[in-house]
Amino acid sequence: MHFMYGYSSVWPLICMIIVWLGLIILGGFLVKNVNHGQRNVKKVLKERFVRGEIDEKEYERLKSIL
Repeated sequence: MHFMYGYSSVWPLICMIIVWLGLIILGGFLVKNVNHGQRNVKKVLKERFVRGEIDEKEYERLKSIL
């Protein structure tokens, strides 16, 4: 009796699981970095407002764009 429709080994299944796990981990890493980058932009915007480099109107305009 053949395993997995003609494959005689478990290795293709193991390799497929490794590839899917790698893609899931990579996706999580990318999502984390994209969200972290947006937080950094908002933090810089807030710091500029606190230092007085931009006024409240400009701060709200830029925040709405983000």
